Formats: sequence, structure tokens, C-alpha cells
Amino acid sequence: MMKVIKTGLIYVFACIVSFLIVMFVNFADRYELSPKQVYKVYLDGKVVGNVKDKQKLEDYINEEQKEIKEKYGVDKVYVPTGVDIQKCVTYEKNVLTAKQINNIITKEKPFTVEGYKITIKSNTEGEDDIILNVLNKDIFDKAIKSVVNAFVPKEDVLNYENDTQPEIKETGDLIEDIYVDQNITIKHSYISTDEDIFTDEKTLTKYLMFGELKEDQYYTVQEGDTIDSIAYNNKLATEEFLIVNPEFTSANNLLSVGQQVKVGLINPIVDVVVETHSVVDQESQYNTVTEEDPTMMYGTEKVITEGQNGLNRLTMKIKKVNGEINNAVTLNSETLTPSIDKVVKVGTKVYSGGGTPAIMTGSWVWPTISKYYISSYFGYRWGKIHEALDIAGSGEGSPIFAAGSGTVVTSQNKGSLGNHVTIDHGNGYYTLYAHMSSRLVSVGQTVQKAQQIGTMGHTGFATGTHLHFGLYKNGLPYRNGIPMDPMILYR
Repeated sequence: MMKVIKTGLIYVFACIVSFLIVMFVNFADRYELSPKQVYKVYLDGKVVGNVKDKQKLEDYINEEQKEIKEKYGVDKVYVPTGVDIQKCVTYEKNVLTAKQINNIITKEKPFTVEGYKITIKSNTEGEDDIILNVLNKDIFDKAIKSVVNAFVPKEDVLNYENDTQPEIKETGDLIEDIYVDQNITIKHSYISTDEDIFTDEKTLTKYLMFGELKEDQYYTVQEGDTIDSIAYNNKLATEEFLIVNPEFTSANNLLSVGQQVKVGLINPIVDVVVETHSVVDQESQYNTVTEEDPTMMYGTEKVITEGQNGLNRLTMKIKKVNGEINNAVTLNSETLTPSIDKVVKVGTKVYSGGGTPAIMTGSWVWPTISKYYISSYFGYRWGKIHEALDIAGSGEGSPIFAAGSGTVVTSQNKGSLGNHVTIDHGNGYYTLYAHMSSRLVSVGQTVQKAQQIGTMGHTGFATGTHLHFGLYKNGLPYRNGIPMDPMILYR
């Protein structure tokens, strides 16, 4: 029995010795008895391997990435994001070459180049911030200047910056401030080459102006085309057309048949704000006064006095965002030429026994006081039709009048229009008055031409105090009514 136990112990001891020998051999094969300094390479927290010289690894990666350097025009390429190289002391014998580490990394993630991440914070709640990658800050600075110059002539910007703006003699503008109305941060970064990276000013300017990078859209000028007609037919405001075609200086420039012009819709990434002290001359529309004449047959009329528009000189503070008037406040108004009412006699005489027909309502009146400024006309804005005149300058709380007699069919505070009133004039026309501070009429009420129906304000989606004055044919606004230019009422 003792002999068996002894034999078993010898066998166990032999197994242990063998195991220790194997372990020692493996340890000796993998580790050295003396420690050494290496650099441990991690990728996203996982060990890739050890390398003897960090600088040699980085130099090797840089030398191998000739294609990346040529594509971006850079002198150096860096390790991918997520790669961390840490100095350490180890007993491990296994040290990889720079080439081996490079090959492992290449299969896992793209390399990086030095540049800047630019974050443009959105001013609209719920919209994501925009992040741009550029090789250097100069590209972004120059692109921003190009965007500013698209909305403000370069000479005007230089005069503003150098404090050399000419004084206003009669009419004109003095720029008080120019700025980009977004919070923009610029941060040095190493940018992955699988991201979009802007390498030149021209491409970045195009992106900042159009909100995307795509081929320019062109239109070939036909016989009879004008800048205004081309712009409207391609859902552009005339001002937008002039921005994308800077070779034209005004809508009156001549076009040549066969000439190609750009008609792409701009959608700026940034808001270029220009605040000016402005002196402008604005026509004031004349009103038409009707006088009943029982000696004239019904249906006939006679002009007694021809109407004449007046002219007011307004001193204003005007704020424009990307070339569009955002707010206008009148500081002073001077009447240069008073308007003269058009006086028309209308006949009311009827044949005996024929009954008494309704009296004609006559022409339309302007919906605000004479101290006004048209901040936006009927037409396209950013690819969408602006179905109204925006009339500013009269001031918060100034009176708003019914443009013609009729029945109130809408009087409410709702949605983007804010406080608004709609009048059915009984002749197929409907007029809309929106963004009012207060409403003085109710649904079903009959109103007379020139009767005050509310006060001017900026309720709903309105960037400043103004009246959104719309005209619709054969139906209600934003339903089945056909939008029309309100200015046709006064021509």
C-alpha cells in the first residue's frame, strides 16, 4: 500500500515539474527577464500591440499615406481617431514593427488630417447645429466674407469697416452694423478622412449660400425675357436672382437671347444681418372718393379730379437679414408732395318703376396711414410664394383700415398669421390683414371702405411690426382662394 502511494506521489510531482517547465518555457519565449520601455498602441480602448518607437510609427504612417496627402494638399497624415499611444515598461518580448501596426490600423479605421471643426449653432429650436470641417481657418473666414459680399456690396463693407461711408445728402443708407446672427465656434481638431472636408473657399462659399453642394442650375434666355420674369418663373425673388448672378447690377440690365443665367435657389446656412440708418422716398397711394349724383344715370361715372400719389421722405432704422427686410422702424416722416384724392361722381338715377339698385362701392383705399414703407412685395421668397404685401413703418398700434366695403368672414388670433381679419368684398375678392396687434371687428360684421378694423402689430410669425396685406380671388386665403398681387387694386 505504501509503495502505491509513493509511486502516485512521484507521478504527481513529475506532472507538476513538467507543467512548470512548460510554463517557464512559454514565459521565457514571451517575456524577458529584464524590463524594457515600449509604446503600447490602443485602438478604441483595445490593445493593438507594442511598438518600440512612437515617432517612427507616426513617420511611417505619414510616409505611406501619399494618396491622402495629395488629395487634401497636406504635408502630414495622422493616426485615426481612437488611436492612443502610451509609453509603458514591460517584460513582453513581442514588439511589432511600424509597418505591422500600420497594416492593422489601416484595416480598422481611416486616418486623419489636421484641421478645424466649425459649429454653427441653429437659431431655430429643434433644428440641429451644423458642423463643418475645414483644413484651415482662413478658408472659413474668406468664405464668410464672400457670403457677406453676396448681400452687401464689397465697397459698402469696406467703407463701413474703414469708417469712410459718405454722408446722406438727400436719400441713402448708412450701415450701422454688419454681423452673422449665429453663434459660431471654431475648434482645432484631427479630422477623419471619411468625413466631408472643405479644402477651398469657393466650395465652402457655395455650401454656405445654397445649403448643399450640387451642380449649378442654368436657364437659357429666350426672346422677351426679363430678369424679373426669369426670376419669377424659376421661383426666385429678383434680389435672389441678382445674388446668384453677380454680373448683373439691377433688374433693368439687358439680357441677350441665348445667354445662360443661374437660377438655383439660395438657402443660406448663416444669416447675414445688416442694420442701416436709411432715408428713403416712398410714394403714398391716393384714395378714390365717390360722390353720388342723382342727375346721372346709374352705371355711369365721371372723374371730377384725377388722383395723384404723394411722396413722403422717411428716416428709418432698417434691419435686413440675407438681403430681405426683417424690420423697419420710422423715426421721422416728411411730406414732400401730398397725395391728391381721385374724385369720381357715380350716377344713381334710374328709370321710374325700375327699382333702386345698390350703390357702387368705388375704388380701394390704402390699408394703413400714409407714413408707411413696403418692406416686401408679392412674389417669391426662398422658393415659396409670398402671398402678400408687407407694409411697415407706420408703427406699433397705428390704425389698419378696410381696403374696401364688405363682410368680415374671419377675425381670430391663430397660427403664423397671429391676429388677422379677412373681409369678403362680395365681388369675388377677399382681403387679408395679418399680424395685427388688436382686432376691432368680428365675424359677420359689415364694414365700410376706410373703416378702421384693427391696429398694426407683430403677432404670430412676424419678425417685426408690419401689416401682412393679402388679396385673394374667388375664395378664402390659404384655402381655395387664388393669391393675387394687392398692388393691382391701386393701378
